[in-house]
Formats: sequence, structure tokens, C-alpha cells
Amino acid sequence: MHRIWWGVRYGQPLALLGGRLTRKDEYLAWFDTVESPVLRHTAGQWSFCRRAPTMVGAQAFNFFGIERVLSDNRGWHWRPWGENWLRNLHAFDDLVADGAEARFEWHEKLITNWIVANAPGKGVGWQSYSLARRIVNWIKWQVDRDGLNEVGRRNLVVQTRFLRQRLGASLNVAYPAKAAKALVFAGAFFEGQEAAGWRKTGVAVLRTVLRSGYFRARLEASDRYRNALVEDLLDLIQLDKMYPGLLDKEEVQRWQDLLPPLLAVAGDDLNPPEEESDAVVFPEPSAQDLRLYAQRLGLASAG
Repeated sequence: MHRIWWGVRYGQPLALLGGRLTRKDEYLAWFDTVESPVLRHTAGQWSFCRRAPTMVGAQAFNFFGIERVLSDNRGWHWRPWGENWLRNLHAFDDLVADGAEARFEWHEKLITNWIVANAPGKGVGWQSYSLARRIVNWIKWQVDRDGLNEVGRRNLVVQTRFLRQRLGASLNVAYPAKAAKALVFAGAFFEGQEAAGWRKTGVAVLRTVLRSGYFRARLEASDRYRNALVEDLLDLIQLDKMYPGLLDKEEVQRWQDLLPPLLAVAGDDLNPPEEESDAVVFPEPSAQDLRLYAQRLGLASAG
């Protein structure tokens, strides 16, 4: 029922109807019409939470202890590699992993390759799970490394538009929060009326999610969901520091007030529960790394 509720409340008409009123190419065509996006100036560089690297070579990756090489563009869509492995490939977590500065050229080429190989709306990379995570990772990387060229920035607009259109569709209980976070990030990163709309929607969805009894129950039962949410809240608090005065002070304070009890019980059982053997799995930070991240952001009570 929660999926239906999210779809009705936040989904847009074409997403809810599955695009059946128009041809798919017509439905997606407007996403490609992007003027040169204007970026908002930041107050500093991004401070990352510790995360183990996943790139072991220029086109080589290791997820879940399985190493594979992306030898050509077909690898982005190679189903025999497994759904979860591919979702992690499309998420670009290595951009924000430990030692990422040494892999800058790998990352530049990988982003260009992804844009060429992944047309809007097609394949695993456009599913909400990887899409929301990738949007945030690209933005963090750009804020820290200034690595996105104009093509990359335009593509980021396309990705955010697509995520907004699909909000409410095919999202499990964890991913309205991830999608909302991505919209807030993009809404802060870009200037203009459209970006302001993304930001407003993202904040509204987060407010609803964080008050959801069902979502809170999942957090109480799982370190994996809890650690993921803690990192999300810390990222949003840092986003407020990068763009001072842009986010509502009361909302930021709500996010900050949620952190002490969550950090106090954060643990390291990061495997999906047995009843969710088909769950979407991404590596989440350890409890200790989250506490260190919180301290770097000046949250004294996090220790």
C-alpha cells in the first residue's frame, strides 16, 4: 500500500500511467532540451564520509567481492552480471570514495562513457535506485573536484528531470528518501525556477518520509537502513553549509535533531534482512565512520 500511496501523492500523470498516452520517444524528447545550466556558487569543498573504493582499475570494478572489467559499452547493460552488481556500477559511489582524487581521470572518462552508453530512460541506470544515488554522487564530486563539463552538467539536469517525473513509481520504502535527497541536492546545485521546484518537492517528500511510522519501524529494525539515513541527513546538513541560507532553517534543524538518537544506536549489521533477499543493496558507511563524519561537520553530540 505504501507504494500506491507514494505514487498517488508524488507521482506525475505520465509516470503513473506508464507513459501509455504517448509514444515513449515523445515522452522522453523534452528531457534532451537543456539550456546551459547555471550553477550556484558554493561556500567550500565537500567533506566526504569514509567509503571503500570500488574501482580497481580504469574500467575495473569490485562489488560484493566480484571483480569485473567494463571492456565496452555493453557492460553497462549486461544482465548476466546481476541486477545488484549493475545497480552499483551505475551509482558511481567511487567518485566519493577514499582516495578519489587519485582516480580523477578514471572518473572523468567513466562519466563521459556513461552519458554516451545510457540514453535517457533506458536500462538499469535510469531506475530510481541508481539514478538518485548517482545524481548526489555527481554533485558531490563536482562541488569538490569541479570535474563535470557542460555536457555532464546538462545530462545531470536530464537525470533530475527524469527522477522528478518518476517520483512515486517503483520505489520501495527506503527510496522516497533517496529520491527526495537527490532533488534537494540538484535544487541547491542549480539556479533557477525549475531547480527551486525540485528543492521544494524534495524537502516536502523528506518531511513526509521522516514522519512515516512504517519507515521509522524499518529504521528501528535494520542497521542498514539506519546508517543510510544517517549519511543522508549528514549530507543534507553539509549541503546547507555549502549553500548558506538556501534551505529552510527549521527543516535543517529537524534533520539535525534526528541524528543523536540514530547515531547512538547505529550498528554494523549492514546485510539485508532475510525477508528482503531481493532487496536493492548498496554499501553503507560503518557506524564509526558516520560518527567521525558528524564530528567533522561540527555536530559535537555525535561522539
